Amino acid sequence: MGIRALLCAILIVLIRPSGSDWLSCGHIRECHCKWSSGKKTATCITSGLTQIPRLATDIQVLDLHGNPLNELQEDAFASIELLNLQRLNLSSTNLRYLHQNAFNELRILIELDLSRNFLTELSPNTFKGNERLRLLVLNDNPLSKLVAQQFPPLQHLKKLELSRCRLRKVHPFAFVNLRALETVQVHQNLLSYLHQDTFNLPVLKTLTLSDNPWYCDCRLRKFHEWFLNSNLGNEEVFCAGPENKAHLSWLDIKDEDMVCPPSVITSPSVIRTETGADIAFGCFVRGDPTPSVTWSFRHMVITNKTNSDSEIFVFNYSIEHFNEDLNDFINKSAQWFNVTISNVTSDLAGEWRCNAKSSAGESSAYLTLFLPKARTATARSAPDYSKFFIAIGAVFAMASTGFIAACVCWKIRRRHVPPSRSFTDQEKKLLDTSLAVSCDRTSVEMGSSYGFEMFDRSMSMESEDTQRCMEPVQITIEGPSGSFPPPPAEFSIPAPYGNIFISVQVTGHNEEYPDLLGGGATLPRRSRTCFLKSAYDNMGPRVTAAGSSTWSLPGAKADSKSNKETTSIAPLSTFSTEFTAL
Repeated sequence: MGIRALLCAILIVLIRPSGSDWLSCGHIRECHCKWSSGKKTATCITSGLTQIPRLATDIQVLDLHGNPLNELQEDAFASIELLNLQRLNLSSTNLRYLHQNAFNELRILIELDLSRNFLTELSPNTFKGNERLRLLVLNDNPLSKLVAQQFPPLQHLKKLELSRCRLRKVHPFAFVNLRALETVQVHQNLLSYLHQDTFNLPVLKTLTLSDNPWYCDCRLRKFHEWFLNSNLGNEEVFCAGPENKAHLSWLDIKDEDMVCPPSVITSPSVIRTETGADIAFGCFVRGDPTPSVTWSFRHMVITNKTNSDSEIFVFNYSIEHFNEDLNDFINKSAQWFNVTISNVTSDLAGEWRCNAKSSAGESSAYLTLFLPKARTATARSAPDYSKFFIAIGAVFAMASTGFIAACVCWKIRRRHVPPSRSFTDQEKKLLDTSLAVSCDRTSVEMGSSYGFEMFDRSMSMESEDTQRCMEPVQITIEGPSGSFPPPPAEFSIPAPYGNIFISVQVTGHNEEYPDLLGGGATLPRRSRTCFLKSAYDNMGPRVTAAGSSTWSLPGAKADSKSNKETTSIAPLSTFSTEFTAL
């Protein structure tokens, strides 16, 4: 007993360091290592890892679910010596790129989960070297298609999951190297057709096909028949089209009901040729059941015939050994209907019709044959530019006339525009009162507060009358109290003169003076001849130097409530009716 206990103690001491090493997960805090189902398991779920952690080399199960790995490069696991892995979970790791040699060194890998990632394609060599693989999960990856021999020989693979992978096309030989497959899941994809040999595997027991947009016509007939006869599942599979079969169960559809209406394509659709040439054209027809095909021209069915001008031969080629492009299934009943014409004449130009008809429907396509008509050459004459030059001359003459007329109008208008006159600062100061200018001088004391002299500075007038107007004049303001009379009619029309409003300061007197601040006066231009007498100088009431007031209208008499003596003022020198603006 003592020897046995000693040996056990020694064994425990030897084993303890190694055990504590793998249980610590290589001191990686994001991972937790434990025994699970008799296997050394490292769990690193949603730990934020961006690369495969360097754990103990004897780890058998590694769960990296939810870590943003993004990509796996070549020998991603061999570089950290995780060569004893049997189960690997890489679901939801945001994988977008997977190198074809990423798993090559995982020789004893049994289960691999790559679901819920962003893989759009897989290399046929991606799982090469994983011969012991039994479960492969690829759900929820946008693969879209599987090519021929998509998977390498995996003799132990039992289950393959490809649901929700947006698959549209699956090559008939995609699973040819997976001879041990027992379960295949391709439900919830975008499959419309499958070849009858796609899942022709020796030990297949379960196949899920539901929730795909199956189009139940002649192209799916043989696969439909194979699936119903194979008894590979108990699920309900429904048709998505054509319209008359939508939502029908595969169990309720008979093979003879899965037909394809005829379709016709002409090649080419337009032919241009010359009289006497030899041509050939045809139409490609598909349909199941096999349709009958005819060519017609001007509502006449064309058959082999020979006339004095042309020879027409019609050939029908049935495609018995057609190399099928499995991306676009072509029914075995497809045929090529060819027409050959020797020595084409103008009588054959026009529209040709290829018609296909069967119990499933009818279809037509058209071809147009053009033959150019003979043309006669005509002599070309020199172009006549006379009308062009006439039009240009007329436009030029109109423009010149308009320019000359504009110049004349401008000259005439310029002559009638009266010249403006500017006043000096001294003159503006003298115009503090209402001015009435007369060529006749009134004897008023020059030193009066209301009298002043104004000199005309125009030096261009040299006549005797003009010189008389150059003499200094006495300007007075006078007028009785009361309202101002309205101006005469001749001053109410627009004229080149302006009004000036005047402020008058008068010393206090006993007499009543007019309110000169409430009215206005217009300064008339001095008469150039000084002989024309104006009946009205348009100056309103004025005050004389002696202090009396009166209206400027000659002979006017002012009424006074106080019966004061009215002073009669001789009319001042009159002015012309021409006025100027200040």
